[in-house]
Amino acid sequence: MLFVMVLILVVSSIYSVSAQSDNENALDKNDRMRKVPDLDNMLTPTITATLTGLSLTGGTFLVNMARNTDKDSVGIHIHLARKFFIKAFFMFLICTVLLFIFDFIEILDENNILIYTILDVIITYALFGIGAVYLVNAAKQLYTIYGK
Repeated sequence: MLFVMVLILVVSSIYSVSAQSDNENALDKNDRMRKVPDLDNMLTPTITATLTGLSLTGGTFLVNMARNTDKDSVGIHIHLARKFFIKAFFMFLICTVLLFIFDFIEILDENNILIYTILDVIITYALFGIGAVYLVNAAKQLYTIYGK
């Protein structure tokens, strides 16, 4: 339940940032280069840090729970969910760190800011997407255990 609430919060915050930037884009359609920094500003450390904490909490909870289960089908699903939570944790953690690193590089080298911003958007969104896929897989494993 907590997982679904946090996921809804993240999606709504992304949608809210997108809705706010739509007003600016409607006024300024000729400036296409401005859209890359807008994409860079949509994925913030607040979103990735929240998902990092969620993944760590889920993985920690399942580590403690896995000690009490046998190696039956429930134990296998718990083990797989724990692995997916841990993988998601590392993807979101790396994404958060890279957001800070790229922002720092963009501040230091303003001459090549567009190149760094494009790299920032591509890499961080890819890591964010991979982490989200791992969270979905963990949720599927948990649903097979507790959703019945």
